[in-house]
Amino acid sequence: MIQRAIRASVLLSGAALTLASAALQASTVKSESIEIPFSFQVQKHTLPAGEYQVQQAAGVEFATLVNEKTGQRVVVLRPASNRRKGEAHLVFTQDGNVHVLKQIS
Repeated sequence: MIQRAIRASVLLSGAALTLASAALQASTVKSESIEIPFSFQVQKHTLPAGEYQVQQAAGVEFATLVNEKTGQRVVVLRPASNRRKGEAHLVFTQDGNVHVLKQIS
């Protein structure tokens, strides 16, 4: 009887640890605030100047760029090969007066 209780306790503890680790892996990593001093285009969207944050879930190839004031979001491809651990670098090009976000690395 005591051995059954011990086995059940060990199995429940193992299951809880497995679920907790899965939840941690699925959590979203957020960058610090990034000040972008100009309006810019991403795909077909024009976003205003302001404070932004890059959010990305572990194991996902897409990042979300979020305007902290308006909550406006845009999803950008960010392959693992372009990432720098713990950092988000935004790369813009300029065509006349228009800034275009080309990549997040």
